[in-house]
Amino acid sequence: MRVNILIGILRISFVLLASMAMWCYLTYQSPREITYASPMRDQSENRVVKKKTIQIGKDFTRFQPDSILKPFEGSWPCFRGQQRDNVVNNGTKLVQTWHQDGPKVLWRQSLGEGYAGAIIVNERVYVLDYLEDEEADAIRCFALQDGTELWRRSYHNPLRRNHGKSRTVPAYAENVVVTFGPTAQVMAVNACTGDLLWTLDVIQRFGGEVPQWYAGQCPLIDDGKVILGVGGDHVLMAGIDLHNGNVIWELPNVNNIRMSHASVLATNFVGVEQYVYAGLGGIAACNTKGKPLWECKDWKPAVWAPTPVKVTNDLLFMTAGYGAGSALLHVTKQGDKFTASIQNQWKPTQGPASEQQTPLVIDNTLFVIQPKDAGALRGQLIAADVHTLPTVKASTGKQARFGLGPYLYADQAFWIADDEGVLHVYTYENQTFTYRVHHKILPGVDAWGPIACANGMMILRDSKSMVCLNLKKETQP
Repeated sequence: MRVNILIGILRISFVLLASMAMWCYLTYQSPREITYASPMRDQSENRVVKKKTIQIGKDFTRFQPDSILKPFEGSWPCFRGQQRDNVVNNGTKLVQTWHQDGPKVLWRQSLGEGYAGAIIVNERVYVLDYLEDEEADAIRCFALQDGTELWRRSYHNPLRRNHGKSRTVPAYAENVVVTFGPTAQVMAVNACTGDLLWTLDVIQRFGGEVPQWYAGQCPLIDDGKVILGVGGDHVLMAGIDLHNGNVIWELPNVNNIRMSHASVLATNFVGVEQYVYAGLGGIAACNTKGKPLWECKDWKPAVWAPTPVKVTNDLLFMTAGYGAGSALLHVTKQGDKFTASIQNQWKPTQGPASEQQTPLVIDNTLFVIQPKDAGALRGQLIAADVHTLPTVKASTGKQARFGLGPYLYADQAFWIADDEGVLHVYTYENQTFTYRVHHKILPGVDAWGPIACANGMMILRDSKSMVCLNLKKETQP
């Protein structure tokens, strides 16, 4: 009996001691706790903050001898193609019925983890990759016909994995390829030789910050200038000389709009040629000389990836993920004065929306893959008349959900890559989608990189590899 009482006393004592120890731990002001420095307290005002110095474009490797770029019928020189609308309209006929083995594969290449899409120019393929072993951003140049790597130019840039690393599509013009890296370093190289022409660290030059999940903006080349949405402390957009990197004009950032994942849109809107940038905190436009035209802060999604698209002469369709849905921006012009305001907005369950890919507009019809929070239509390609938005006219159906995959329009058909690397083909006529064929093209997952297509050659990628298909239909003798 006494033994049991003693054991009970010991148990109670142990519980009390443990409780007191826990109380002391929780209430004790640990010396490891974060404190914030104040002036004259610890001489913090005299410290120099060490910044990571990146020697952009420092390293170069050539794998094959110099060769002249051969002309190639058709090209895909930048994000969303030659007309920047994700539509191939050169009349090339593509094979839309495949045998059990699927379409013809020309070559495959391994890549660092990411979602950066390729461009096709003069029998060359260019892609901004991330070299995992070297911890480096790299512009890599491949031969279109067989996938042989010709050269690469890179720079050391250690990154933590954050849903992959590479994000952006290069741009080409006048024998120059321009890239925009994950942490906003710009590199311009000679398209034939890979020689470094100029570089720019956007954050160091303009201030601001890299967006969450790294930069997703694709550079725009227009009229001999590289147009970037820098989202800096004082500059929103900048026009940079394509050949020497000199800053030609700067658009003031009067409303503190920050860099998003969206790319700059070049368009003729309300009768005026202009550049439109949708950043975190609003959307703004300037003319081709960098003069401010209009701004709107009434629609501010927390994450903005798709580039706005023009749906009529005075309406822009804007869309974003994570429940933001979509909105129509109405712009009017009276003399030299512009006014921009939200005409309508809706949630993804109420109409067309997109989380990642930029929609298409063809013959007054908006096409977009619905995000995962779009209810019954989630993951489906849908169609909507631009004059009756947000009403949905048709969808591909729930038998196939494409996730965040890319899509383009070529040879009167939609070519869609789903999350698992399966390529689907659909046609659209009389407000009806018709399934044609599908086949698993890529071995991995997250096949989100924008598709490139030129003269029947199609480049797709998943998170760690890239494939080139020859879809061109042979002419009958």
